[in-house]
Amino acid sequence: PIHRTPYEHKTVWKFLKTIPDLTFQLNDKHLKTLSKTVFSETWLKGSTVVANDGFYVILKGLARPQTNVYKNLIEGSDSPDSFIPQSFHSFIWSEELKNSSLAEMYLPSYDSMLSKWSTFGTLEVMPQNESETQMFSVVTEDDCEILKIPAKGYAKIKEEKIKLENMQKVKLIRMCPYYEEWPTLSIYELIALLKWKKFPPGHVIVESGNIISFVGYINSGCCNIYRSIIGFVKLRSNKVKRSQKLVYMGKLKEKESFGEISVLLQVPFTCTIITKKEVEMAIIEDKDLFDA
Repeated sequence: PIHRTPYEHKTVWKFLKTIPDLTFQLNDKHLKTLSKTVFSETWLKGSTVVANDGFYVILKGLARPQTNVYKNLIEGSDSPDSFIPQSFHSFIWSEELKNSSLAEMYLPSYDSMLSKWSTFGTLEVMPQNESETQMFSVVTEDDCEILKIPAKGYAKIKEEKIKLENMQKVKLIRMCPYYEEWPTLSIYELIALLKWKKFPPGHVIVESGNIISFVGYINSGCCNIYRSIIGFVKLRSNKVKRSQKLVYMGKLKEKESFGEISVLLQVPFTCTIITKKEVEMAIIEDKDLFDA
């Protein structure tokens, strides 16, 4: 990769953007960074390609999936960073297979052959002990040219992404009233609990009389604050009807927080908060606060 020209890097980047398994979870910026780490490998017919350390794309030739049969591999990984092709998910786990000699190694049929543009492997760096038990591998049926994206390259991107995200969260909390004088260490304890969440316009964040389930720090957008007022409406029959209505009291703007007292002291809100337009905020759920 270090010998590629800027034009060649751009060509690789454009190619990566055509791979659904990558574009589904990575944005253009991350793909551009990855494009500088990918390289092509040539494998002779009959070679076993163990893909525990990277994500592979077949550019030329055919390969047959081959993997140890483990239940956690068959069911797939819950991690959003794992990329396991459909062929690896097609294995069937049963007691008969578990107790047979086929449990050690299963060779799929020709129907599950991987051809040009097929993908396999993982972008998650696997611990050594897991790497020894969970083998994502294929056997080449032809002389194959395969593009490899090293998992370590993606791990670096994840680290940078987390670092930038944490900086954004620190900046957001620092700009909220009541947090300006907080010690940095205390703010970083909150950062570990924060999650980003978006709410559509007109969404009721919390109703008057209810205890909110999270503390919110508004990053963009705004919310209206309403007080529930009970009044009386005179009807045509000269009777009076009791009526409840929401009266606008104010607004929660960007870089403002809410919900701390309700969550920590478990007291109901005295007002109703409704998003005026789409709102993105960092939230700390009550269960995370109490478990911390």
